[in-house]
Amino acid sequence: MVINKAPYRVITEIYPQLFLLRAARPPPKTGFTYLLRRDEGNVLFTTKASAQEDLGALDAIGGVQHFLLGDRHQALPATVKLAQRFGTVLSASAIEAKVLGAEGVEIGRQFEYRRQTLGTDLELLPTPGHTRGAFSYLWTPGKRRFLFIGDTLVPVDGGWRYWVTKPNIRAFRETIGFLRGIEFDVILSNSFAATPAAWLEVDTRARQRLFDAIDIR
Repeated sequence: MVINKAPYRVITEIYPQLFLLRAARPPPKTGFTYLLRRDEGNVLFTTKASAQEDLGALDAIGGVQHFLLGDRHQALPATVKLAQRFGTVLSASAIEAKVLGAEGVEIGRQFEYRRQTLGTDLELLPTPGHTRGAFSYLWTPGKRRFLFIGDTLVPVDGGWRYWVTKPNIRAFRETIGFLRGIEFDVILSNSFAATPAAWLEVDTRARQRLFDAIDIR
């Protein structure tokens, strides 16, 4: 279902209560931005893509109560102003907040870097590797479980890619081992490099194959 359609902007309900915000014809290096509609406060998983043209549609959905960052690559000073427009702040791990603060991006809510919950349906998962303080998010609105992986893993032409610096390799390997134990039904990336789609439905065997392939490489 398309909620809002402007000449260049589309908000689409890709799963019940889960919306994709993206340009109809996105320019290169445009991330995938997701909104969760929740009784405990709507969540926007931010990217550097502007959502200014989506304000009216976001208001119609119920606004945004939580702006959650996966890592330091997902916000600009303009993102802070967008959160203020909805009467809230940006949220990220304290590790990523320190880096973003040095870049002029204020993180109003800083989470300890540990596994924790936000409400009854959303879990914050420390997944270091792509950056030292990256979070992934596990959303369970019903029977399906959605894993928002950020930039940690990116589906590219039928395979999975990742970008990790040498000092973070050990942490990334530990993250992959940790994610093996997480049950999820849909995995979603917000990386601009994702192609042809940024999310994938999986069953138990498909999850195992996914992580096996990453280990092999």
